[in-house]
Amino acid sequence: MTASEREWREIGHNSFGPDAFINQGNLHVHLPLPPAPAKVARVIPYLLNEDLVYRKEVVDQLDKLLPPSPGFYNAALWGLGGSGKTQIALDYAYRRCVDDECCVLWVHADSEATFTSDYKAIGKKLGISGESLDGPELLAAVRDGIEAQPRWVLILDNADDLGLFGVGRKGGSLAKFIPGGLQGTILWTSRDGRITGTLVGPSRGIEVPSMTKDEAISLLEMSMSDNMKSGMEDAEIDRLLEELQLLPLAVSQAGVYMRRTRTPVKEYLNLLLQGTSRWDLLKINDSDRHRRPEVSNSVLETWKISIERIQEESKLSYRILHVIAYLYNQDIPHQLMQAAGQGSASSQEDENAYRQNTDLEVLQAVTRLVEFSFLHTRRVEEGQRSYEMHKLVQEAIRYGLRVQQPEKSPLGESTALTDSPQNTEAYFSAIALKIVNDVFENVPLPGYCYIPHAIQVGEWAEVNGKEVEASALLCRVSACMYAYGRWREREPVDRKVINLRTKALGEKHLDTIEGMAILVVTLIWLGRYSEAEKLAEQVLELRRQSGSLCDKHPKMITSMAYLAIIHQFQARYDEAERLTEQVLSLQREVIGDDHPQTVNMKENLAIIYFSQGRRKEAEVLMKQTLDVRREIFGDKHPATIRSISQLAILLSDQGRYDDSEKLAKQALALYQAVLGSHPHTFSTMADLAEIYIFQGRYVESEELNKQVLSLQLRDLGDKHPDTV
Repeated sequence: MTASEREWREIGHNSFGPDAFINQGNLHVHLPLPPAPAKVARVIPYLLNEDLVYRKEVVDQLDKLLPPSPGFYNAALWGLGGSGKTQIALDYAYRRCVDDECCVLWVHADSEATFTSDYKAIGKKLGISGESLDGPELLAAVRDGIEAQPRWVLILDNADDLGLFGVGRKGGSLAKFIPGGLQGTILWTSRDGRITGTLVGPSRGIEVPSMTKDEAISLLEMSMSDNMKSGMEDAEIDRLLEELQLLPLAVSQAGVYMRRTRTPVKEYLNLLLQGTSRWDLLKINDSDRHRRPEVSNSVLETWKISIERIQEESKLSYRILHVIAYLYNQDIPHQLMQAAGQGSASSQEDENAYRQNTDLEVLQAVTRLVEFSFLHTRRVEEGQRSYEMHKLVQEAIRYGLRVQQPEKSPLGESTALTDSPQNTEAYFSAIALKIVNDVFENVPLPGYCYIPHAIQVGEWAEVNGKEVEASALLCRVSACMYAYGRWREREPVDRKVINLRTKALGEKHLDTIEGMAILVVTLIWLGRYSEAEKLAEQVLELRRQSGSLCDKHPKMITSMAYLAIIHQFQARYDEAERLTEQVLSLQREVIGDDHPQTVNMKENLAIIYFSQGRRKEAEVLMKQTLDVRREIFGDKHPATIRSISQLAILLSDQGRYDDSEKLAKQALALYQAVLGSHPHTFSTMADLAEIYIFQGRYVESEELNKQVLSLQLRDLGDKHPDTV
C-alpha cells in the first residue's frame, strides 16, 4: 500500500467538522461543504400554466379543503386520466407560492423510483446530503426535513398505484415516508377513487369530472390561433365538444392540432366523424410543457396504464370493462354488468372462467371500474343500478384490442405479442352481443333502455362474424320499437337487418326478404307510401320467385295485405277494397275467420267503407271487429283500443258527438295506460280535439291540439303526415 493510499484510509476512519483544513505531510484536503438549505424550498417540475382554464367548482372545493391557514390539511384530486387533475394541482402549487415563507414541493408518486428520485431532489433543496444517506434513511430524513419547515405544501402527483402506499397490500409501504405533524398541506392526485377513505379522509376527496361546456369552449379557444376563432360556428363547436366528451386532454389536443395544421373546426369535425381518420386524430401524441415528456398525451393511449393495472388486479373487472366497451355508453343496466361477468362466448376459454361469479363479486368488480372513473353510477332506483361509460374510454379499449390483433407473417405465423382468442375484439364484442340477445330472448318486451345497447352490439357484427345472430336480435328490437311506436328510430334498424342478411345470406334468402317486409311496415307508419308500395311489390315478387311459398302461404297473404293497406292510405279505395276482400277470402280459408290477422283486415275493410261513404256497412263491420277483439284480447289490448278509437271516429262523422266523445275518452285513457307516449295515443288525442270542435268547445280543442303537435314533432318529425 502506498503512503497516499494509507493516508486516505486513515482519513476515512475519522470525523472532521465542516470545512476542516487538514495538513498531513504532502496531503491537503478540504472536505466538501453540505449543501446550504434554501431559505424557502421550491421544487415544481413544470412551468406555470398561463393558459389554464379556471374550473370554479373544483377549485372552490380544493381551496375549502386546503386553506393557507395554520394547521395540517390533506386532500385528493381523483378522476379519469386526461381530466386535468395535474393542471389543477399545478395551479394550486403556484398559488401557494405567493406566500414567501411556504415551501412548495412536488413528487411524482407513480412509482417507487420516481418517488425516491424526487425526494432526493427535495433533500438537496432542504440541505439534506444524499452522500451519507440512501434508501429508507434518505426518505425518512427528507420526510423529517419537510416536517421541520414552518409552512409547507407537498403535491403527490399520479399516485395511481395505491399499493405503493399500503392500500390493499401487505409489506413495505412508502406511506411511512409521507410527512405529517401539526402544520403542512398534502395534495394527492390519482386515477383511483379508492384514495378517498384510505390515504385521505372520506370527505376529503374531489372527483375531477369532464369540463363544463363553457370551460371546454374556453380551453378550445386558448389552444387555437386568433384568426381561427372568428370563423367558428356555435353548432360546429357544440358537435365537436360532444364528440370529445368535454375531456380536457381531448379538447386541448384538438385545439393544438387545428392551430398547427390550420384546420378549421368544420374540417376537423368531419375528419373526426370519419371512421378511417378518427383514430388517427385521437392517437396524436403532441408534447405538452406542463406534462411529463415520457407520459403519452394520446387520447387513445392515456388510459393504457390504468387498464393494465385493472388487468393485474381483477380479471373480472377487466373482462366486464372490455365487454361493455361494445355496448351503448349511456344507461347500462346492472343486469348487463352481471351478465358480462358470467359465461363465455368461446369454447376454448379456460375451465375456471365458467365458474359463476356471485352478485357480490360482480358488484365489487364494477366498483373498481367506478373508482377508476371508467364508469359512473347513473342512478340507483328501487334496487336497480345503471351506469354510464365515457365514450372515449370505450374507443380507447377497442383501439387497444385492434392494435394488438395478430398479423400473419409471410410464413403464416402470428406476429402479435398475445395470440389469446379470449383477448380480442371479436371475442369481447361477441359476448356483448350474446348478453344483450339473452335479454330480448327471455323478455318479450324489455325496458326501452336495452334497445340502444342492442343497436350498438349490432354494429360489431362484421367484426365478430355474427351477422345472422345480430340481425335476429335487431328484428326483436324492431318489434319492440313497433310496440313503442318509435317509427323514425325503427327505420335504420330495419335497414341494418337487411344489410346484414344480404351480406351473410344473400338478397333472395327468405330471411332477407322478411327483413324487407318489416321495413315496408315501417315506411307505411312513416307515411312514405310510394316507397312502401315499391318495396312491398318487390317483396311479393321475391317471395313468388323463391319457389318455396305458394299463393296461400301466410307470408304471401301478408304481402298482399301490405299493398292493400298502402292503397288505402293513398286514397285508392277501389283498389284497396278489391285487394282487401281478396286477402280476407284467403285468410278465412287458411287461418280462419277469427284469427287476429283476419280481424285486422276486417277493420281495414270497415275503414275503406267509411272512406267511401258507406257508413252503415262500416259501423256494422267495426262493431263486429270490436266484439271479436274484446273476446279474444280483452279491453286493454292495443288492437281492442284501436277498434274503440275507430268506432269513435265513425260515430263522430254521423253527428253522434256525445257517444263519440265517450268512446274517444275511453280509448285515450286506455292508450295512455297501456302504451303511454305513442303515435296511437297522439292520434286519439287529435280525434278528441276534433270532436270538441264539433261540440263548439274551441278552447279545449286548441289546447289539446297544441299538445298533440308538440308530441308529434318530438316523436314523428315535422314531415310525417299526421304532423302535417
